[in-house]
Amino acid sequence: MARQKGDYIEGRDLMVFVDTPGGSGEPTWTKTAAATSHTISYSAETKERVTKDTENGAFSQKSVTKLSVSISVEALTTYQADCGFKSLLKMFKGRKPVKLKYGFTTDEGTEEYEEGLFVITSLEESSPADDDATYSATFENTGNVETKTGDA
Repeated sequence: MARQKGDYIEGRDLMVFVDTPGGSGEPTWTKTAAATSHTISYSAETKERVTKDTENGAFSQKSVTKLSVSISVEALTTYQADCGFKSLLKMFKGRKPVKLKYGFTTDEGTEEYEEGLFVITSLEESSPADDDATYSATFENTGNVETKTGDA
């Protein structure tokens, strides 16, 4: 069923995909395994200017100098997952940027999504005695994060 303007978006409809190259040169988008939550955060670094022309000198003027995007993933740890904790740990140890995109799990060809290169800045696994093992990962952009339209 097509999404309509004003429809509510359920959290389970959005996903972080990691490019797990298959050798063809084209991205191979793999869902983060057993994800329970994703958070995408946008922030701006600003520069402040105060001049003698500023009214009463009480308020400064600000301009944006840098933009950054951070994506965090919370998930259940699964055995031999295509893009789970062990896969992300290997990428983390490789110290190379990974290509991510964040968007709808299924797309009708007209949906917007975010895509860019990210570095893994944090990776954590928790394995309590009386509960499921979980992992969390944090990715921070390196370079542009573009809004694209098409198949997510």
